[in-house]
Amino acid sequence: MMAKIYFHVDVNSAFLSWSALKKLREGETLDLRTVPSAVGGDEEKRHGVVLAKSGPAKKFGVRTGESLFSARLKCPELIVTPPDFDFYVQNSKALIAILRDYTPDVEQYSIDEAFLDMTGTEALFGPPLAVAHTIRNRVREELGFTVNIGVAPNRLLAKMASDFEKPDKVHTLFPAEVPEKMWPLPVGSLFGVGPSAVKRLNQCGMYTIGDLARAERKAIVGLFGTRGDTLWNYANGREADPVTKQTTRDNTYGNSVTLPEDLAKPEQADATLLALCDSVGRRLRTDGKTARVVTVQLVDNAFRRTSHQTTLPDPTNSTDRLYEVALQLMRQMWPARPVRLVGVSAEKTGTDNFEQLDLFTDTTRRQKQEKLDRTADALRRKFGGAAVTRAKLLTPETRAPAALSAAKERDKQKKK
Repeated sequence: MMAKIYFHVDVNSAFLSWSALKKLREGETLDLRTVPSAVGGDEEKRHGVVLAKSGPAKKFGVRTGESLFSARLKCPELIVTPPDFDFYVQNSKALIAILRDYTPDVEQYSIDEAFLDMTGTEALFGPPLAVAHTIRNRVREELGFTVNIGVAPNRLLAKMASDFEKPDKVHTLFPAEVPEKMWPLPVGSLFGVGPSAVKRLNQCGMYTIGDLARAERKAIVGLFGTRGDTLWNYANGREADPVTKQTTRDNTYGNSVTLPEDLAKPEQADATLLALCDSVGRRLRTDGKTARVVTVQLVDNAFRRTSHQTTLPDPTNSTDRLYEVALQLMRQMWPARPVRLVGVSAEKTGTDNFEQLDLFTDTTRRQKQEKLDRTADALRRKFGGAAVTRAKLLTPETRAPAALSAAKERDKQKKK
């Protein structure tokens, strides 16, 4: 039986790297990757958060998820740039296009990472390590950013390998290498082990992945139930889920993003959800499409995926409408464990722009929103994706529930 080979390709500091690349293409000479910098909200706002940081910023102690105000106290010269999700999506698509030159079995796990089933491709491209370096070099030379690539006999070990020394590296992690390369790592570095699990394992005297691997299997199951069996197998380098070929449906528009840090409350993901809906809405409007189904996907820190969807009474391409529906879905499905990935998709699309209005529909508000969307889209086409940014994305604190309540109250007053 042919030995399995998987790659895990992970963009190094994706948001920061892509933002730096965009500025260089726009004529700036300063590479944000070489100086203390971050992707986040307006640097003059006290409540914006750090979405991504450069290596030099990390040396000052700047952390993803902390407020920009706090980050600037640590590093007064910190350069802050706003996120541009449309540009991020463009680079993600360009990366996937390169990866598909080497295998049709590409599983895009998030906007900045993908698994490749490279089994049986050696006769075409050469030894796995050599082709991994070829892909790494192509990405750097053709796209202008760097990736880490993990090479292993399963997805778990490939993912672990890609997290080794960065940036712009290729690492292997085969079963014989697990004791030396993986077991000495802190147990919290294991794929699927979150902060609460780390605390429980530490309380039981397990501080490294090797400690967990050498523990009695029954003891770990006793601590975590059936999930404990999975973690014990992970610690021993065993993970058998196959990479499934991902197909793109022409009638679906979607984006997903791995969050800079795991989030415990849905309110913490509101700004990210809005940015995703804004990007999906723009793409729908650009193609003259509307969607009838909205789907939200979440992945928790144990890598369990859940999704909810709803069918709209009328098709839409409005950013506000997509966000309103997605927000409700996210609130309904938020898992008990912290979330690491959020995704939004608009499905069952068409060119039907007909909307059935009723006595309670605020047509004036709908028309104003449509005009606002069109104007914002035109400005972005002319001046770039960051020309118009929603205020919430400049200060992504957790104010969505109050904002929605206020909007509903205003609507009630208008209808009286």
